Amino acid sequence: MWKFKIGFACFLVLMLVVAASAAGTIVLWYPSGEITSLALLFHEEGLFSDFEMENDCKVELVAQDYDFMQQKIFTALASGKNVPDILFIDQSWVPGFLKEEALEQVPEADAKDWLEAVDPVTREASDYGEGVMYAYPQYGADIYGLTWNKDYFAEAGLDPEIPPKDWEEFRDYGIKTSKKDEAGNITRVGYAIRHLGQPHGVVHKFLWALWSAGADLVTDPKALRGGEAAFNNEGGRSAAKLVWDMIYTDKSTSLDFPDPRTCLLQGLASMQISETISIQTRQPVEAPNLKWGMSMPPPKEEGSESATNYNPWVYVVPKASQNKELAWKAIKWINSKEKDYQFCMKYRMTPRYKENWEREPLASDPYIVALRAMIPYARPYPNNLGLNGVMEALGSALQKIWHNESSIEDALNEAERLANKAIEEAAQ
Repeated sequence: MWKFKIGFACFLVLMLVVAASAAGTIVLWYPSGEITSLALLFHEEGLFSDFEMENDCKVELVAQDYDFMQQKIFTALASGKNVPDILFIDQSWVPGFLKEEALEQVPEADAKDWLEAVDPVTREASDYGEGVMYAYPQYGADIYGLTWNKDYFAEAGLDPEIPPKDWEEFRDYGIKTSKKDEAGNITRVGYAIRHLGQPHGVVHKFLWALWSAGADLVTDPKALRGGEAAFNNEGGRSAAKLVWDMIYTDKSTSLDFPDPRTCLLQGLASMQISETISIQTRQPVEAPNLKWGMSMPPPKEEGSESATNYNPWVYVVPKASQNKELAWKAIKWINSKEKDYQFCMKYRMTPRYKENWEREPLASDPYIVALRAMIPYARPYPNNLGLNGVMEALGSALQKIWHNESSIEDALNEAERLANKAIEEAAQ
């Protein structure tokens, strides 16, 4: 009898060990802090509970500092140690990882289903050519728009409901809505700028000007390889000078203020251009009394077409993941049609699935309707495998220009050289 009990106990222990090893853990890295409101999802308690129960596994969510996250990922991939199974990253990082052949391709059947079900802008951002996918964009159209303080507009004698119609009026509004103390120091900027930190972030908040001036990051944005830098031209120079003039000629903005989004929310700026999602998410908590407007960034000239960036955060699976099949399963689960609708309802954000755009209350929500009107003018980032180098080169050049460390011509010439080198090396 005792032999039977001991034998049965050993059997139970063995089964528990087997079950534990079969269950497994998948690790997901995401950016911490306020860098993206979309990452708020990962603070939700029990986010993957149902998935874990259904698949007898554990999903471990690990926050990473945005400014160092990209380098930390490359370090983990190079060493082969502690490689996460899922990465939630800025889409502009994807080409850099593709250059190193570090990402798994989305299974063909899953990619086909996704591309058929989502809206045009999500489909364009997801497709890396002929239906090939490497990433699932998150819900919430991360459209960069002009947001402004309506009270400050009214205080300056401007219509609080009408944004500036072109660059000339944009500069005029900046001058009229900025404030200075008796010593002439700026206490409130008319337009808050991003001029420090990771070069990618500087470029993100500058693309509206670059594109509306007729310049671009690279030629043939959909191609993975080849092409050239396309920002060192009349359009690129005029876009860089627009901000320089606002700093040094108009004195309507300053290099001594914090992040543009924080500036608007803290009443330190009248206007800023960045992710509208961030303002929509943070304003009720951080600035409940703020009355703010939202529109496309101003075009260079009245009557010309505005342009801005669609910069989704995306889910990808590294090739070095030890749990690829389960990782893709988790990504599909969190990005399902019903989860898309559920989270967009909860966080008041835009959906990706065509079907969900027509469901209430999303279909009639004023904020979502306004974003839907902006989406056709928004562009995803280029696919070029050298994009990381292009962004680093341009972002660094802009910082030098605006800090008066280099002329516009010299800075963009050097940036063009570095960007073309990155494109050429990525094409090999």
